[in-house]
Amino acid sequence: MSSSPPAGALGTGHPYAHTVGQRARAGLPDQVVSELLGAVARGDHPPGSRLPPEAELAASANVSRLTLREAVKVLRDKGVLRVEQGRGTFVNPPHRWSALDAELLASRTALEGGSAGLLGRQLVEARRVVEVGIAGLAAGRRTTQDVERLRAVVDLMRSGHEAGDVPAFSSADGTFHEGLTNAAANPFLAALFEPIRTLVHQVRVTTAQEPLLREKAIAAHSRILDAVAAGLVEPAREAMAAHIDETHRAVLNGPLDEPVAV
Repeated sequence: MSSSPPAGALGTGHPYAHTVGQRARAGLPDQVVSELLGAVARGDHPPGSRLPPEAELAASANVSRLTLREAVKVLRDKGVLRVEQGRGTFVNPPHRWSALDAELLASRTALEGGSAGLLGRQLVEARRVVEVGIAGLAAGRRTTQDVERLRAVVDLMRSGHEAGDVPAFSSADGTFHEGLTNAAANPFLAALFEPIRTLVHQVRVTTAQEPLLREKAIAAHSRILDAVAAGLVEPAREAMAAHIDETHRAVLNGPLDEPVAV
């Protein structure tokens, strides 16, 4: 980060130094969780390794031992760390980490030699498999109220685009997809997406930066809405698949290597 640590804090060469200035903007335990995950992903603490003693680690991260314990507890609950009595705290292999945790997904991808591109592709694949089905179900089950709400949200997307308001546009984009899920009338579908909601939102914010991409998104959502409103299951599925593939091209500058069966 561009901000410098305060006098007496960590030196700029320390692995945790770049995050100290951010602490005012995040809770200390959550910030330490992110720092530790970053250190694991960089290989500072590889899987199977033992973390430094608590006092040393707390001093390195410039936090109290109590704060460090809270962060370690979070990572234990997520399966990243394990505590062995009399031996210390160890980093678990990635396959033992919580499978559907947004923050862990990015760290796990980096640790396993992947890239942001790979993570983006995997996220698109997951969205395509689930959201294409959601669109089809929504077309078959939508109510008049569902359609009215979706039309209002598309109007909000237009307003956000015209005002150049990326947060408002991105928020409306997410609300549209949530509305489709509600129209599909299956609560398990909403539960499937909850763990990756943050990552999906980040993709939306990224694509919403460009006015042309916002225009394309509005057109895509309008096509999905028209098919859903008309009760056309297959056209709704096709429109959603096309929209997600367009998102993939926008973020990764290339089509999917091969179509995902849906």
